Amino acid sequence: MNQVYRVLKIKIPWRLVEERPDVLDLVTRMHLAVEEYAKTLLKEITGQGEPKLTTEEIDRLLTPDRRELAVKIIDVAFPKYGLGRYFVKQAKMFWRETAFWRAVPLDAQLRIENERDAGRAVFVGLKSGVLRVRKTGIPPFAVELKKGNVAWIRERLQEGARLKLAFLGIERLKGKKEPTYGKLYIALVFARKVQQVEPKAVVAVDVNRLDHGVMMGLLVDGKLRQTLRLLDEDAVRELRRLHEEISRLDEQAAREADPARRRRLEERARHLKSRRFRKIRGVVKDIVGEIIKLAREHQAAIVVDTMEDETYRELKEGNWSGEKKHLLDGLGQLRRRLQTLARWYGLPYLEERLYSTVCPRCGAKMEELNNRRMQCPVCGFNDNRDNVPLIWAKKRYWELLQKQPAFSATTTLLTS
Repeated sequence: MNQVYRVLKIKIPWRLVEERPDVLDLVTRMHLAVEEYAKTLLKEITGQGEPKLTTEEIDRLLTPDRRELAVKIIDVAFPKYGLGRYFVKQAKMFWRETAFWRAVPLDAQLRIENERDAGRAVFVGLKSGVLRVRKTGIPPFAVELKKGNVAWIRERLQEGARLKLAFLGIERLKGKKEPTYGKLYIALVFARKVQQVEPKAVVAVDVNRLDHGVMMGLLVDGKLRQTLRLLDEDAVRELRRLHEEISRLDEQAAREADPARRRRLEERARHLKSRRFRKIRGVVKDIVGEIIKLAREHQAAIVVDTMEDETYRELKEGNWSGEKKHLLDGLGQLRRRLQTLARWYGLPYLEERLYSTVCPRCGAKMEELNNRRMQCPVCGFNDNRDNVPLIWAKKRYWELLQKQPAFSATTTLLTS
């Protein structure tokens, strides 16, 4: 049995932040203390100033023998920012999680019916629809849960999950030169035990640009039983429209001499970029939902032919049109979401090269014709480019079915 996690991120309304500046002050102090602790700890371990490490590398570095060093750093860093005994105790108890996620885990309770209040820092009342934060050194504050939040929590409970802990944090946004920070949030972390499925089938997935759609094929007993192209044409049209409008606003802002008008144009562009991000996230959630649903129905391993990181960077930095480039956005989050949801449901997840340009019949390099058709110059094989990876999956079916990926030791948190 493996422990797996999912997260519900609940934004703290700006009206509350405006009325309660002490909330923003607390979150800022927590952020600064945790950043100093994590950077100092990793610097002491690696001997480097600000090492750029992957999550897997950080996970390997934070071994139990580092705990004593971590405790010493917490004792120095946290009081410097006015964080009291509760935060120091929580950070020491969850020293690895604090360094890994750059946030202090808070103890949390979920009241489903009329359970006794256990006095934990984060209290979630499912019936009342209110989340309360207390014991943090400032007066308590409350956030109202949306109906969607309550429904999400009930779904996780039905799956056997329990509220494990919570984070209080601030969104980190990628800036052109350095990161900026956005809205405050409370993250509720749910955990459950899951046994990995013994696969009886394979769901092969070919990840493409959003306007080409994601191809999915169900293979049972070495035969391709079902194929489906996951493509939301309305969403693609909306993404194209948003991209054109954002490009127009960016160009206008670059030419605008008046500072006030330029700021208005830049603000409008930022608003549309946020809208585009939400649209892409919605498309990704729908696609992943269909893949997971099919895999669960057939107890299947999920085998993904993903675009390699280097290829993705080359395409994003290439000379072809920005309209096409922006349709690559979301492939990274699709891959992460699919992997983590597969883990949540105990479905084996593999990333394998399922070629679209190599002939599955003779292995020769194929040529691309019109309308995304591929043809082999050696044996004459001819098919749509998006079908070729599924044929490769069929060819390698028994090999793929026998591969059993081990669950990663890294704690992966999936937001909603």
